[in-house]
Amino acid sequence: MLGNCFYYGGYTPDGYCSFAVKPYFSAGRNYVVRGYSPSAKQRLFNEIKTELKNNGHDCTCFRADGRSDGVFSRSADLRVIDGTYCDDENDFIPVYLDGDCDKSTYEILKKRKEAEDRAVRFLSACRCISNDMMRLENSNIDIAKINRFSTRLWSQTGGELKGSVGTEYKRFVSCITSDGIEINTQAFDNNCDKVTVIADRTGACARRITDRVRRYALSAGYDVISCVCPMNVSVAEHIIIPELHYGIFVNKHYHNATFRGGIKVIASRFFNDCNENKNRIDFSIKAYKSLMQEVFSSLEAVEYCDSELDKVSSDSGAQAIGKSLQLIFNS
Repeated sequence: MLGNCFYYGGYTPDGYCSFAVKPYFSAGRNYVVRGYSPSAKQRLFNEIKTELKNNGHDCTCFRADGRSDGVFSRSADLRVIDGTYCDDENDFIPVYLDGDCDKSTYEILKKRKEAEDRAVRFLSACRCISNDMMRLENSNIDIAKINRFSTRLWSQTGGELKGSVGTEYKRFVSCITSDGIEINTQAFDNNCDKVTVIADRTGACARRITDRVRRYALSAGYDVISCVCPMNVSVAEHIIIPELHYGIFVNKHYHNATFRGGIKVIASRFFNDCNENKNRIDFSIKAYKSLMQEVFSSLEAVEYCDSELDKVSSDSGAQAIGKSLQLIFNS
């Protein structure tokens, strides 16, 4: 299923971003799971997925960095999400897996929050460096050449005017974890016969090309999956146009991928002088990588706190999960 080829949550410079809580996943029955045991939540989500599949319903797992943020089924009119990053509960029915927060649990939660805040601060510093690198290269881009190339790229997709406006869906194909930058290219492999891979160390050229093709597709009436960058969730870093079986993927200094049927484009062809800011950008990339190591270290501390929460949570067994399943499916 296309929906299970993406990440729906991840850490960003503005904190944790979860698409699971967005209105376009609304359902008739919405539940938010509260509790301090991360593994108990994951077991509950797995049980829900099994129950949905056994009853012939579709099921989208809100996959995040090594875990799930919840489960969604359009045919069952059901959405169940992790309450850790859900601030607005007005439309959600709470499901509790644990009892009250004791002193030891509170201390672990405090350390977890400190580790997350540290990761976000370093991610914010990384974003500043990334923005500075793009600013340097923006001044040296041949805009006319990019516009001509983008127009030619769109014409090669075979897209035609449909007399309507397409819909944009935002997803992640990369997320930041304690082990580094994790990339899932399955959506491109499964749904694109042709992929244009743009090799661009900073993304300055690729961002313009991707955005222009994205706007061409939407205005022509095609739905577009915008795969946003964790560093800036408002910008499409990669795109997939499912109906045209076409995608654009950007290889940058921190993630690279290859695809069958992929056509590689080198971004340096769009610069007036590709070496003008080389030394400064090389230095910035080294600084970026150094700061990202601090992010990975902080997220490792978050994972450690999660393992400690599993140890101290008193009511995370089969009985609590069984009661939660009854509440969700028998209400």
